[in-house]
Amino acid sequence: MLTCSSAFCGMLATVLALDGEKSLIYASYLILLASVFDFSDGFAARLLHASSELGKQLDSLADAISFGVAPSAIMFQLLKSSMRLNGTLISCEGWQIAIMLSSLLIGIFAILRLAKFNIDPDQAHSFKGLASPACAIFIASIPLISAMVPEDFWIFKAAHAIWNVHFPMKLEFALLGLEVFIFGKWFWVLPMCLFFGAMMVTNLPMFSLKMKSYKYSENKTVFNFLIYAIILIVVLQWIAIPLIMFSYVIVSFVIWMKNRNKNEELVTNTSSSLA
Repeated sequence: MLTCSSAFCGMLATVLALDGEKSLIYASYLILLASVFDFSDGFAARLLHASSELGKQLDSLADAISFGVAPSAIMFQLLKSSMRLNGTLISCEGWQIAIMLSSLLIGIFAILRLAKFNIDPDQAHSFKGLASPACAIFIASIPLISAMVPEDFWIFKAAHAIWNVHFPMKLEFALLGLEVFIFGKWFWVLPMCLFFGAMMVTNLPMFSLKMKSYKYSENKTVFNFLIYAIILIVVLQWIAIPLIMFSYVIVSFVIWMKNRNKNEELVTNTSSSLA
C-alpha cells in the first residue's frame, strides 16, 4: 500500500507538471510526499519482517515513476517556462526541442541507477552514486524556491513577531536574483539537474546516513552533516535543499579520496615490508 502510494504520487506529479507552470508547486509537493512513502515502505517492511522479492521489484518500479518520470516532467516544464515557450513541442525550434528533451535524461539516469542497485550486492548497506530520491527532491525544490517570498521565511516571521524586525532589503534582492537569474534561466538549471542525474549512475561511494548506534564518536560524519542540514533548513528553508545536495556529494567525494589514499598507503607499506 505504501509503495503504491508512492507510485500514485509520482503519476499525479507527472500529470500536474505537464498541466502547466502553475501546477509545478503541487507536483513538487507530491514528489516530496512520494519520498516519505518510499522511506516508510522500507521502514515498515523491516519492522514487520515483511521483506520480499515482490516488494523489492515493486519499490524499484515505483521509484522509476516517482523519482525518474515525475522529475523529468517537472524539469521539462521548467525548461519550457525558462525559455518563455507557449506552443507545442513540435512547433519549437530544433535547439529548443533538444534542450527540453534533455530533461528526459533524468528518467534514463534514474532507471539505470535503480537497475544497478538491484543487482549490486555491495549496495545493501551503502550507496554507489546518488540515490534517485535525492536527485528528484533537488529538482522538486526548484519550483518551491522560485515561488518563495520574504514573508515565507520562518526565522524572519518570528523576528518580526518578537522584535518587529523586517526582512532586509539586500536579502530581498538576493532572493529575487536567485529566483530570476539562477533558477529562472535554463542554462543554469539544466547543468545542475544533469549533474545530479549523472551522479546517480557514477560508482562514487556515498556515505550512508544510517547509524548502527547513536554514539557521536562512531557517527561523527553523519551527526555533523545532519546538524548542518537542519540549520540550513531552519534558516533557508527550500533554498537549503540544493546546498545540502551539493554538500552531500562533496563530502562523499572527500571521504572517498581519503579512504583511497589510505588504501594506497597501506598497499605501499605492505609492498615495502614484503620487499
